[in-house]
Amino acid sequence: MTALIMLALKDQHAPAILDDFLSEEVTDKSGTAVGTLSCYWESNSGQLFLGVEIKNQSVVRVVPGAIALLDDRHSCIRVSRTLAAIESAPVYDCDKEMYPRLEVAANKHFNS
Repeated sequence: MTALIMLALKDQHAPAILDDFLSEEVTDKSGTAVGTLSCYWESNSGQLFLGVEIKNQSVVRVVPGAIALLDDRHSCIRVSRTLAAIESAPVYDCDKEMYPRLEVAANKHFNS
C-alpha cells in the first residue's frame, strides 16, 4: 500500500509521471467525471498543462497542472475547479506544441 496516494501535480518535477494517467478519468473538485487525460505539455517555463478530452464535447481543454492532483489509488486526476470552469477552458490540439499565449490564457481562465 502506498503511503502517499494523492500527489500534487505542481510538486512533480518529472512530467513523465503523467504517462501512467493517459486515458484515465479526470474529475472536477466535487468528484464529477469531466473527461479523460488525452495529453499533456510542459511549457518553456517548466509548468505542466493537462489536455483533458471533455465528455460529449470531442475537444481537448487545457488545464494547468498546478490545480490538479494525481490520485494513484483511484487512477484518476482531480482538478480543483468546477465542471463549468473545466468545460470552458481554452481548446487546443494535442499534436501541437504549447506556446506562451496559451499558457497565459489557461492560467488566467483558472486564476492560477
